[in-house]
Amino acid sequence: MRRHTVNPKLSHFLIKPIALLGGLLASGVALESIGHGYVSEPPGRSFLCKLGDNTGCGAVQWEPQSVEGPDGSPRFPIGGPTDGTIAAAGSPSWSELNAQTPSRWYKHDFAAGYRTFEWTFTANHVSRDWRYFITQPDWNPAEPLSRAAFDLDPFCEYDGGMERPPMVIQHNCYVPEREGYHVIMAVWDVGDTAASLYNAIDVNFSGDNISVTPDPEPEVDPSTEVGLISGAIALESGDVMTTSVYEERGELPALSVSYTADSYLSGGAAALELAREINDADLGYYAGQRDGEAFVPAVGQNRIYSDSGVTNVEVRVDFAPEPEFVYAATLSAESLVEINDTGMTDVHFSVSVNANSTVTATLYDAAGNTVIGDEWSIGGQADLKLHAHEASAGQLSLLVIANSLDTNGTKQLSTTVTVEDNRVSEDPVTETDEDSTQGGGGDNPTTCEITDPMSTLHAPYAASTTYTGGELVSYKGLVYQAKWWTRGNAPDATDAFELISDVTLEYGDSTVYEGGDRARYHGNVYEAKWWTRGTAPSIRDPWTLIGEANCG
Repeated sequence: MRRHTVNPKLSHFLIKPIALLGGLLASGVALESIGHGYVSEPPGRSFLCKLGDNTGCGAVQWEPQSVEGPDGSPRFPIGGPTDGTIAAAGSPSWSELNAQTPSRWYKHDFAAGYRTFEWTFTANHVSRDWRYFITQPDWNPAEPLSRAAFDLDPFCEYDGGMERPPMVIQHNCYVPEREGYHVIMAVWDVGDTAASLYNAIDVNFSGDNISVTPDPEPEVDPSTEVGLISGAIALESGDVMTTSVYEERGELPALSVSYTADSYLSGGAAALELAREINDADLGYYAGQRDGEAFVPAVGQNRIYSDSGVTNVEVRVDFAPEPEFVYAATLSAESLVEINDTGMTDVHFSVSVNANSTVTATLYDAAGNTVIGDEWSIGGQADLKLHAHEASAGQLSLLVIANSLDTNGTKQLSTTVTVEDNRVSEDPVTETDEDSTQGGGGDNPTTCEITDPMSTLHAPYAASTTYTGGELVSYKGLVYQAKWWTRGNAPDATDAFELISDVTLEYGDSTVYEGGDRARYHGNVYEAKWWTRGTAPSIRDPWTLIGEANCG
């Protein structure tokens, strides 16, 4: 096989710098360009995706210069991308390039003999060398590209000399004879990284071994395409879209143009605004849809052109930081409530938070004593209620503490609630002669000292202690159990406690009696038919006379 190897230091006449073609949208936040280059003549598979001759290419249509993969150790063809992934350089980002059928890709008419291969660079790294491989005469175009498909001896090699090439470089290579469809694999070994660029070139040989006479030099267009605003990235308020402008020697920060969004913009609208900013700046490069010598900004994709020394324009987006979260909570409550006929009242209030929160609410009387309290887990707005079992007329203070479960935020809120007692007082019940004759009690009540020996096993009740449902205490020689949260309410003067001891106590006006509860009164035992408080026992509702009381 004829192999062509050239050192560019000895063959400078083969290298022709020209203006850079193409451009790239750099998607993300202030990312440094990682683009490299692609075979522009004959156009490689990835570059034809950008030009539109190849379709269904995925993301490579925007980044034909980035088909980069590992050198391998040893390098390709021994190491490097695995079989079946060679066309995509082993990268899943460009996996669409690995598709291989006789008709999948656009093919250039080609011929054996001396042919020129041209590379266009977007970042001209130090180069080790360029090598060109071609498929075997009997390869199978219906199978994914593998090492078995290629002649593993390159038919052409160019030494890079560990120097930076110009932005466009040409290699004159002798191509061996082939017939029909074949794939040429061009490999650029980047000298300052452990990576290489892999470009598949799909060609169709006529079978003639001919030298091709170059076409006449075309008329030079003063405006060259150097970049692209893709129109694919939407902007929120504060996001900034910026151009990075390059010539062959490096970046030109003074030519950068930016657009800052003051509200939401779709990707197409954002591209239009940046194109307008570029054209208004008149810095030697322009954006829009070309109309003769004019460049008209449009909604959507806008190509970037230059008629100066600009070789590449990239676009990046710097996204505005998320606003700092501020925890907030609000409270609204009834300002006036009334005590109902049972001596209780409900205080309704609403709490709104902007994060998942634990909310604790407590009612205090004028002396600072706790009336009732409760706790909830809420997110957003919630209508809540505190139920005061033993309400008194006057002012209550409602204190709400909201603690965020997602952040460290805490809010303390308070308001005042007025409690009114508008109940009509009833005349005390006077026992009839019938009452006084039953049970032998009359005006001579039986007084007994009633205790429960089990009371010594429980802690004495303390007014300063907070009790929750289920706790047992001893009080006046008897055992009581808290029904719910309570503090400062004597067990025999509140319905927050229930009597556990199996005894019957003297009736008390402040005691709450449920249906079935019994009480001593004037030497008799009475049983409540339903909930009652403040109504002395008699043979009338809500009491039933059980019989005579005794101390046994």
